[in-house]
Amino acid sequence: MSVSLAVTARLALIADEIRSLSNNGLHYGSNPYDIDRYQRLLKMAAELLSMAATQPLDEIERVFVDDIGIHTPLAGVDAAVVDEMGRILLIQRADNHLWAMPGGACEVGDTPAENAAREVWEETGYRVEITRLLGIFDNSRRPIPSLRHGYLMLFQAKVVDGEATVSNESLAVEWFSLEAIPWDRLSPGHYERLQHVVKWRRDPSTPPYFD
Repeated sequence: MSVSLAVTARLALIADEIRSLSNNGLHYGSNPYDIDRYQRLLKMAAELLSMAATQPLDEIERVFVDDIGIHTPLAGVDAAVVDEMGRILLIQRADNHLWAMPGGACEVGDTPAENAAREVWEETGYRVEITRLLGIFDNSRRPIPSLRHGYLMLFQAKVVDGEATVSNESLAVEWFSLEAIPWDRLSPGHYERLQHVVKWRRDPSTPPYFD
């Protein structure tokens, strides 16, 4: 990739990140001064994108403004972090006190794998390498009710460094053997995904899951 193409791609990505932050602020904000700031940021994002795109600025601004109310499926990630002894890393969530694989919503600008690695670091204190995609789960196909339609990407990961550290999102960080997984105390959605992890651990040829 030439320098000019790399710069163009970077400008487009920065514009998209600013747009995402602006849209979130406009969606949740109520302070009129903040609303004005987010609207100005949205215009700046459009101007920035116009430097990298072929569409005229007024067309980009129109699309950005009209797009605020459009909802697409949310993207989330979980990481099945497994150590040399075959144990899996789980956190006890601070919000519901149930056990879960580390994970969360994706942020604009990072790849799914980068989001998964960041969530592990933030929630457990471990830095990991993402090594494999284990599955993509559609929450609209699950019996568990959800406020928003979303896709959950499940990755395999291994620890690179760090040590177990709780955060504002985790009450505990512990390693469990497959036989000791607290199946009756799992956070909603994790039961099925952990079943797939166990199936994959017992048969590494298990293909990635998808709906």
